[in-house]
Amino acid sequence: MIDPDAFIQRLNRTKTLSQKLSTALMSGLKINKYDANETFVSPGNFATAIYFIQTGLVRGAIEGPKEKNTTWFKQEGDLIVPQGIFNQQPSEEYISVMLNTTLLAIPLIHIQKVLESNPELIELIIFLIAESKQESHYREKLLRMPTAKDRYKFLMKNEDYILKRIPQYFIASYINVSKETFSRLHKRRSY
Repeated sequence: MIDPDAFIQRLNRTKTLSQKLSTALMSGLKINKYDANETFVSPGNFATAIYFIQTGLVRGAIEGPKEKNTTWFKQEGDLIVPQGIFNQQPSEEYISVMLNTTLLAIPLIHIQKVLESNPELIELIIFLIAESKQESHYREKLLRMPTAKDRYKFLMKNEDYILKRIPQYFIASYINVSKETFSRLHKRRSY
């Protein structure tokens, strides 16, 4: 079952929206269903919407020397504000679903239309950009931890759903360790 109210509730956590703006945004809502491992944004392409994860898991990645390097994970209830969406820059990342996933999307073209009659939307956009920046700082903090053990503990404390739901080789990429190192860390976990 599709729940657009959950999308509005999530946006309201960023900035409380008027009923008028909520209704205007939801009038352009699209539903996207993806099969496991499907990519819906890739480098060089332009993102066309902001997304709310109704069900499923989503992964962001960039091209690495040998394989794609994971940069983030998101789960049900999370927003995805793709890189370059508001300034219409081509993406530098892959955004893929990890299992069958339903995304609710508000297309950029609809956002632009709503903006014409609802200038309060500008504040929401600014806050969404700020949230994305904070997520980047979180990732930077994780990668600056000196040891693999520290990064693993940080993950356990702050994003334990990843350890429970994501294949180990993706997590290893996320915390910047080899698959073998991650396996050793994970076997010693205490949860």
